[in-house]
Amino acid sequence: MSNDLTARVRARITPENAALLDVRARALGKTKSRVINDALSSCFTFEHDDARDARILEKLDMMIRHNHRHSRDLNLHSETFALFLHFYFTMAPQISKADTDVRAARGVGLMNQFVDQLGAKMRMGGKTFKQALSDVLVSDQDFFRLDEIQLLEKLQKKKAATPKKKMETADV
Repeated sequence: MSNDLTARVRARITPENAALLDVRARALGKTKSRVINDALSSCFTFEHDDARDARILEKLDMMIRHNHRHSRDLNLHSETFALFLHFYFTMAPQISKADTDVRAARGVGLMNQFVDQLGAKMRMGGKTFKQALSDVLVSDQDFFRLDEIQLLEKLQKKKAATPKKKMETADV
């Protein structure tokens, strides 16, 4: 880009753009002509469009990856639920005709209770799977008392320190 601004162009702009041009020129420490020339250069070389397109493509790529993850998760949930229903309907006991109405009423009550519990869980953040993992996973505290754990830690520290001394005496 040439540094000499010799061509003279006369144009009319809105007062708002004129005010913005003044502010931008002062902020950059450039003349109004230089700011206008830079803007026109950017417009004609498509640098601005290329940078914008690159940002759009990057966001689209991220959205596609998120969509793929969501689709995978949704398929997993659907298949899990279908498998559960298949198991349930295979193992469900037969209902006699006399108990049908009573069972239907009880089923409606249980369904309403389930929906209420689900709504409460979702309002609290819906972390049922993580809560289920914490219920299933065990730690040392589940098998030992606190004083036994402290004793085990002391023994482990002592054992970790002992091989160093043996190695030092072996080198001598």
